Amino acid sequence: MWVEHQDYKSLLLQKWHAAAVHGSPMYVLCRRLKLLKAPLKQLNKLHFRHISKRVRRAEADLEQHQALLHNDKDNEHLLAQDKKHRLDLVNLKSVEKMFYSQKLKCNFFKDCDRGTSFFHALMSHRHKKNFIPAIRCNSGSLTTSMAEVGDVFVSYYQ
Repeated sequence: MWVEHQDYKSLLLQKWHAAAVHGSPMYVLCRRLKLLKAPLKQLNKLHFRHISKRVRRAEADLEQHQALLHNDKDNEHLLAQDKKHRLDLVNLKSVEKMFYSQKLKCNFFKDCDRGTSFFHALMSHRHKKNFIPAIRCNSGSLTTSMAEVGDVFVSYYQ
């Protein structure tokens, strides 16, 4: 989400090379990451904090603006503002989508590591999806025997 922001790369380069850090490679890495922490927190605070509230607010603003535009459809100023409101809303929704997809990935990995029923259901679904119950042999007949299915695959790829 941060990587997509327009200021991210310049902020990263500026802070990464801001101070000369000497020491072992691990120390240099840790020190530079520590120097990046505060600016990245500030970037997050300014542009990504309370993203769902900001999306709802942008939707409400667009709806109000479209009501004004409905009464005065030929107003160029209102048309330009409408375009700006739409663009802002699309950008905010995109950021919100990235935020929630990252949050889902974190929860997914956290739940998978625990050996929970969610993990076992996921593995069961994956097994069912990857299972091949039957296959057509070279002779044209259909076979459901596990040994024959395996033999057909091996002979095909040899």
